[in-house]
Amino acid sequence: MSDGISANEYWNKRKTQLYYQVVQVLSQKLAVRAKSVVDVGSNQCPYLEWFPDVPHRTSLDLRKPFVGPGIKSIKADFLAWDAGRTYDLALCLQVLEHIPRADLAAKKLLDVAKTVVVSVPYKWPVGTVSTHVHDPVDEQKMLDWFGRKPNFSYLCREVNIDADRLIHVYERNDLAWKFTNQRNALLKQMKTAGGEAGPSAVASA
Repeated sequence: MSDGISANEYWNKRKTQLYYQVVQVLSQKLAVRAKSVVDVGSNQCPYLEWFPDVPHRTSLDLRKPFVGPGIKSIKADFLAWDAGRTYDLALCLQVLEHIPRADLAAKKLLDVAKTVVVSVPYKWPVGTVSTHVHDPVDEQKMLDWFGRKPNFSYLCREVNIDADRLIHVYERNDLAWKFTNQRNALLKQMKTAGGEAGPSAVASA
């Protein structure tokens, strides 16, 4: 989302930030088998170009949806929008902090898609961006909005600027994440004990 600047200017100023690289890698991994992706609050940013092999790609924005080949562009209020389907993946990047009823938007994201990738500015002071209505945003505020914990959480710290982002993934089917969490817990346990976990130990977690 922008703060009184053009969408292209918004993207061009930010596209080299570490945060976007993290989100792209994570989202592409989650979309390996996806047949549909929706980007909520696109502000003309080309996130959907990360998924050239996904047949159904939808960009939704109140004013400036992304327009591109093979992409369905919808200008609409997300809270009033009827998705008409369940998407495999939904992106909502730097958007919730702009929405007065972020709690309703968060819960609708969970209804609209099987997997949701969300990012928010992490603990930015009030007044940092004039169009942010929820700063500072932290883990507790995200829990209040979504009504549940994420399957995956990552705090991205930029190298050249002071602009941390919190990235969360929410999935309906969390079996893969449960396995990952069990594996990581086992590796940590083995490391604490002074040993090394071999492939067989990890596979049995």
